[in-house]
Amino acid sequence: PPLNQILARRVTEETRVYEALSKGLRNRPPIDLRLLEEVMVRFSNMVIDFPEIAEMDINPLAVSDGKIYAIDTRIIIDPKALEYTEPHPHLVIVPYPTKYITPWRLKDGSEVILRPIRPEDETRESEFIRGLSEETSRFRFFKIIKDLSHESLVRFCNIDYDREMAFVAEIQEDGRKAQIGVARLVLEPTEKKGEFAVVVADRYQGKGLGTKLVDMLISVAEEKGLESIYGIILPDNTSMIRLCESLGFRIDRRQDEVFAELKLK
Repeated sequence: PPLNQILARRVTEETRVYEALSKGLRNRPPIDLRLLEEVMVRFSNMVIDFPEIAEMDINPLAVSDGKIYAIDTRIIIDPKALEYTEPHPHLVIVPYPTKYITPWRLKDGSEVILRPIRPEDETRESEFIRGLSEETSRFRFFKIIKDLSHESLVRFCNIDYDREMAFVAEIQEDGRKAQIGVARLVLEPTEKKGEFAVVVADRYQGKGLGTKLVDMLISVAEEKGLESIYGIILPDNTSMIRLCESLGFRIDRRQDEVFAELKLK
């Protein structure tokens, strides 16, 4: 753990019994894999919430009439886990940080949800990138990108929240959720600083969203004990330069780029 639905699906796809589960075997119908994924995610959440669980054995796990049954279960408890003072010391990967989910309003009053990115966002992230103008794409990636490879999407959306943070902004458009902005902070492996980047959909620029997203990254950086954060900006990206100046960044104008750095307390 932690597992999400996409990771649970990939785990099942790598097992020897996946074909039998998905297609059926010996006149037995296939099972509802979404139900199995849900059980795996719930099992993962239980391990996350209860570090006292040292070992759990479920054998067998049976499927019948569209339901899943744990026929026999054995759990071993670690009493030492009761002494943990830090959250999730028993996990290799930090679980999804729900504490950062924030309702917010644009300057025009539109309601948005700001939250950490998650693996399930790959489709929305791809749609968001494709919807950027050439200028906005160039400002973000230093070249015009109209689509991201699957490998890039996986890297952008499947992050280690302990070493990186990415916030997305969601809004309701035509009855469905749409991504209208994303901000990212990547921690340096050897120094107490991190590099940030932010991009907002063209039609939602100038409404305070970029400033809010960067401000959230600053709070995360302070929480993680960083000494500074910095970003590289193209010289003609004047709106981003003004945004950084308004937040107290030191601006260093170089030949082909602008270096913006904020010293943290």
